[in-house]
Amino acid sequence: MVNQIAINQAYLPDDEAVEVVASHLTMFWAPAMRTDLLAAVAAGDADLNEVALRAVQQLQPA
Repeated sequence: MVNQIAINQAYLPDDEAVEVVASHLTMFWAPAMRTDLLAAVAAGDADLNEVALRAVQQLQPA
């Protein structure tokens, strides 16, 4: 689903698309969904395009 959100932002420059996708994930995804997504990325189980991956990386706790 994250890839689809990123693809929908393809008309934007990559950096802006990353920000929009990260914002969408923060605003509309439940915390448990974000946690599961971060775990899948950490485990190497997420097949994300570059924009989606960069957006998810912005969600990483500092």
